[in-house]
Amino acid sequence: MSRKTPVPEITTLPDLIAHLKAAAQVELSTVPPYLYATYTIKTRGYSQWAAGASAQRTLIGISIEEMLHLSLVRNLLIAVGDTAFRLYDKSVIPTYPGPMLKREPELILRLRKLSTDQVRNTFMPIEQPATPPKAFVGEIEPYHSLGEFYARIERGIQTLRPKIDWARAKKDLWKFQYHRAYWNQNGGSDHPQLIVDEASALQAMKVIVDQGEGAPEDNGLLPDPTVRTDKLPPQEIGKWQASHYMKFADIAKGLDGIGVVLDDNGKQKYTIDDAQVIWPALDDPDLRTVKADRPVKDLMEFSNAAYCYVLALLDAIYRAPMEALDPKDRDAFTHSVRYGYERGFIASMQGLLYPVCDLLVRTPLVAGQPIHAGPPFQYYEFTTKKPKAELAALCGKLLETFPALGGDDGVQRQILLLPDIELP
Repeated sequence: MSRKTPVPEITTLPDLIAHLKAAAQVELSTVPPYLYATYTIKTRGYSQWAAGASAQRTLIGISIEEMLHLSLVRNLLIAVGDTAFRLYDKSVIPTYPGPMLKREPELILRLRKLSTDQVRNTFMPIEQPATPPKAFVGEIEPYHSLGEFYARIERGIQTLRPKIDWARAKKDLWKFQYHRAYWNQNGGSDHPQLIVDEASALQAMKVIVDQGEGAPEDNGLLPDPTVRTDKLPPQEIGKWQASHYMKFADIAKGLDGIGVVLDDNGKQKYTIDDAQVIWPALDDPDLRTVKADRPVKDLMEFSNAAYCYVLALLDAIYRAPMEALDPKDRDAFTHSVRYGYERGFIASMQGLLYPVCDLLVRTPLVAGQPIHAGPPFQYYEFTTKKPKAELAALCGKLLETFPALGGDDGVQRQILLLPDIELP
């Protein structure tokens, strides 16, 4: 219910930390729906390369940038003194379908195959440009756009200028932030950055908002296509990249298409709503209630374990202090435990999570039936402190039914190469 009094501003450090934790949960909640839609695109038999950027490449780039946003929020959390936040936590990992945290009006996030409906009615509203703020009652006030939410955090950072110990962030806490080993060859040029003062904190918030809904001064519109980004200074490049909102709009319009198979008129034959190019994955798979063949259900559970290992590995990065800042310092950089975690995080996304989820969407829930499985992205409770060993055991039990998990470049081999992290 609205009220006449203004929304309370962030005026205490605990309040700022609470908002940043909520921001981290919001960023995390967007990644599985984006990945789920990406995994459902068929890429064998139909080329993924369309005129311009393909829908698949665009979705992968957006998902990676959401992980960037999550990293920036966690870096800021550490900079202001909170090093205890964890992603691998049952209370933090979102469930689907479920409401986007503190969003007003309510926006339900779902795991669904790629379609115009999913893009227009879920993905675009997630990233919609800011609307004029309204006042609501709540512990962490609801927001109408991510831009509105992050603007509140920015004002809080400025208000708390005398209370945030930036000297400590610059002297000690930077060691626990994530800023190296970032990958994104599917879109944006931004990367994780150290946050050690108010200026770097505000710049990080600007990156998140501009990439998602677009710079406020552009009103979510595409930048001038005549501007060449290679002629702009680095600090200006970000504003000339299309926002997530506009990228989703292009997918919905068919501008970022699927495949290069042409019809008799020379136009793309298939759209994101055609069954020929999209796997018929189950909506909102839930391991607790899904009716599936036993091996398929076990594979879904394995995907949950893989997802949770990825989150636990990201947590491990933030627990391990950085030994060196300069990549020219070869010994400290390449033999660092921390750097091994960072490289392992990338490998786990590409070599573990993707192939397992890709196998799921290709597999019918019940043999001979039309509906396929999909990754639930649910909390998996590891029974020991060594998740890598559990992953290997789960994979081993699935090899007879799903031999694609084996082989020299298979998931089983990739697990052996991953860091052997220990849960706290």
